Amino acid sequence: MLVADLQQCHLEEACELFAATYRRQREAAPILDESNADAARVLPMLKWCLEKHPGTAVIESGKMIAYMTGFYIDELLGVHRGALCPEWAHASTNEESFETHRLMYQALGQKWVDDGCLTHAIYFMNYAREAQGAFVWNGFGSICVDAVRPVEPISVKAPEGVRIAAIREEDMPVWLPLVDGHNRHVAKSPAFKPYLEPESAAELGDTLRQPGNLAWMAWHGNEAVGYMKVAPVEDGTAWIVNGERKFAVNGAYVKPEYRSMGIAKSLLSAVMEWALREGFVRCSVEFEATNVEACRFWLKHFEPVCRSMVRRLDERILSTI
Repeated sequence: MLVADLQQCHLEEACELFAATYRRQREAAPILDESNADAARVLPMLKWCLEKHPGTAVIESGKMIAYMTGFYIDELLGVHRGALCPEWAHASTNEESFETHRLMYQALGQKWVDDGCLTHAIYFMNYAREAQGAFVWNGFGSICVDAVRPVEPISVKAPEGVRIAAIREEDMPVWLPLVDGHNRHVAKSPAFKPYLEPESAAELGDTLRQPGNLAWMAWHGNEAVGYMKVAPVEDGTAWIVNGERKFAVNGAYVKPEYRSMGIAKSLLSAVMEWALREGFVRCSVEFEATNVEACRFWLKHFEPVCRSMVRRLDERILSTI
């Protein structure tokens, strides 16, 4: 195997490699949109990456069998510059995916560090366990999971005394503490997602007024005890979850003292009822792999299709290059 720079002339072949890996993921999760396997949809993104960012290709017997690229973000998952490799920005179809991905990161990771990137993040399609294992050995750890489900009814009876209703403008003052509760929850162990500043009622109102954004509240008597919100597309999620007649759940929280009662499931049921009426066929969600409660709930109702991993480097490495 020869590790070389990824060039623009390689990109059509790279698109075909990605399409092959995407079709493998669709075998496990047919709910994914078939049109995402169209190489023409990936080509512009790869061209954009290579215009200003490095890439790596693996050549065997004169044929490209793997590629990897990405793009830079000034503050990626923190204060440091980082390199992000989405699931469409790498692929390997040979029988030695573990070793191939190890070699590609060895080559590309050095270029990322040379360009001042201390945070390295990569998305993997869920089926690609060898590639994921290669990056565990490369010092990466899980950060987020993208999952999908068909839009279909969920059989559930709301807990006694609990009602589910769409959130209205006048509900902002009682919705705000729930959103803040979620943000404080993921700031604690083991998720440790930084709590930066509280959202405002005005910001929540602006969010809800955007086309396609809706939210539902769970009430226990006059007390707001949980919520779930949706959007057409969630920023930062895997590209492969998108497609026609699809939407995303992009927020949910239930007060600790009301968990294990079926409230979150009742909220999801209300979302599914709405989605059926609107003609949607699939729903996605992204959640932190380190959020124990989120994993417990979402994995009951959604199928993982993409995983993201991250490695943060010691900033002192920059003084040695």
